[in-house]
Amino acid sequence: MKRFLCAFVFCGVLAAATVFYPIAAHAQDRLVETLTPEPRPYPYAILDIQPGAEAMEASSMFGERMMLILVPEQVALRVENGEGRAFALTFDQKLVTQGVGLHTRMGRDPYAEINATLATEAMGGRVLQIRRTIREPNENLPEPAALIAQLEERYGPPSRRDGSSATWAWGENGFIPDLDGQPLHEITTVSQFGSRKTIQYRPCSTGFSADAEYRFRQHRETPIMPGCTALFTVGFNGGAQLSTVSFSLTDFDLIRQHVAEVDRQILEALTSEAPVAPADMDL
Repeated sequence: MKRFLCAFVFCGVLAAATVFYPIAAHAQDRLVETLTPEPRPYPYAILDIQPGAEAMEASSMFGERMMLILVPEQVALRVENGEGRAFALTFDQKLVTQGVGLHTRMGRDPYAEINATLATEAMGGRVLQIRRTIREPNENLPEPAALIAQLEERYGPPSRRDGSSATWAWGENGFIPDLDGQPLHEITTVSQFGSRKTIQYRPCSTGFSADAEYRFRQHRETPIMPGCTALFTVGFNGGAQLSTVSFSLTDFDLIRQHVAEVDRQILEALTSEAPVAPADMDL
């Protein structure tokens, strides 16, 4: 089996500027757009945007509704096979709120942010996951019970209620009314060495990969949230003077489609028998 080496470089965002960190020189490869998301089967949205939306549409809506400026966060991906053939790609991985970073989140001042994780150009750079956070004085926020009641009025009772947080889960057969009361399912995974393992699980529960950000893996032993289409969660972290409300909407169906297609295109490029053009380095 051929082995592949993967390097992943974060290209950060600072204020309004995108800062690129140097990586080894290599002509940029491209992915082909082959995936167009169908209308999503669930009703959940954050500020009227669902996963599958175009990045420009999401950025415009979020900026208008929250009066914030969103900027792209880029990453550079490089995968090399054992014969020296490489695939290099730089893409917008997220839309992030300008001026909000770790210092802001760890501080004690009010703030608001919204982030969207994006697909590569294989899915047209569309939204895969949305996260929204608001920290405000208590008098500016609804009580947790009132907020969840508002969401129940819109979406119905949640799949799970845990104190001041609630989760709405959508599986392959539609809404999951009782997240923890589902019957157990089984799935068999195969390691890169061929060993098999059978796992019991409940769809949309923990224990599986839930990362919306793309990372290349030559072999993916752990499936991405099997049986789960999407999760919408709201959380409330109360304080004496300030409280934080967070919303998250993740579409695992789109993430699975995206990961499978990008893996396929990268592996196809690295295992191609087409001749490699000679370099023009000054020797």
